[in-house]
Amino acid sequence: MLVRMDQIASVNRGVFAFKPSNGFVIITHAPQPLHWNPGLWWRVGRRIGVGGVAPAVQAKYMADVMQAVLSEGADSQA
Repeated sequence: MLVRMDQIASVNRGVFAFKPSNGFVIITHAPQPLHWNPGLWWRVGRRIGVGGVAPAVQAKYMADVMQAVLSEGADSQA
């Protein structure tokens, strides 16, 4: 597990995001311990980059699901 869903502030897979190739970046509420798994993911401070050798379709699907879950949680709190 890279991070719990309740620790995620946002998910960004935009063109100009500092992220791995074909991947996305997760922004957490609080800084996390430094860690790096070459080609798969890295974690520095509040940012977690996921991607690299992971297929683009699978990374996009994972980012979309995470964004949907986060927006669902925001809607229920409002």
